Amino acid sequence: MEFRDYLLEQKLNDATFKTHMRNMERFGELSHRPIIEQIDECCDTTSKKMSMASTISKFLKFKELPNEDVQAYIKSSLEQFKKEKLQKTAELVLPTLDDIKKEMNKLYEKEDWRSYVLLFLMVQYQCRNMDLIAKVVQSKRDTNDEDNWFVATASQVVWIRNKYKTSKIYGTKKHVIKNKKFMNAIKQLDCVFCEKDNVDRVVKKATANLGSITEGTIVKIVLAENNNMNSINKVEHNRGTSKDKLTTTYNIT
Repeated sequence: MEFRDYLLEQKLNDATFKTHMRNMERFGELSHRPIIEQIDECCDTTSKKMSMASTISKFLKFKELPNEDVQAYIKSSLEQFKKEKLQKTAELVLPTLDDIKKEMNKLYEKEDWRSYVLLFLMVQYQCRNMDLIAKVVQSKRDTNDEDNWFVATASQVVWIRNKYKTSKIYGTKKHVIKNKKFMNAIKQLDCVFCEKDNVDRVVKKATANLGSITEGTIVKIVLAENNNMNSINKVEHNRGTSKDKLTTTYNIT
């Protein structure tokens, strides 16, 4: 069996499979030199090193070779990545909610419907990217109980979330939205995120004028500007994240 066949048996998504194949092509053959040394030489950033180490770990498992050193390297690289991310966040001057809302108005005026919809939902509901992998339909009859949907009628939009990170804990979530701008914008779309979209790239494009902030950063901004128990309860309900998690992740006191 080839490594490619081994990866196919793992039933990885297409993007992950392609990343592993590219990494192996870049890494080349195993040599007598320490594997960690080879990873460090062929990758110039912590995130690339983590990705390469993940691939090599799978390759060693495929070959039934020891990979404890690579596993330890992945763990240490993850800690380093977290430190670098925290440092970048600390240095970043974040936009305010008012800045985001002004940008939303500009996007609406430009008829950039998807970017407007993304920012509206992330600000109002503090959702994760995956929550927005959802089709837009005109009737509840066109939905199912497994996927995410926006049911857009003449009087309102009902956002149904069946598939999100903590759905097993919080169950299906439904939000009724009657904002006229949002209703008009969502009706121009077939889906917010479609299944094959590069979600991170779409979000960065939508927030390009705001420093390419992420959904997690938007949650941090919302909580920083509304640091009270009512706001925390609202985010807990909307996002499906416990108060303890919000407190530790977003430095809420």
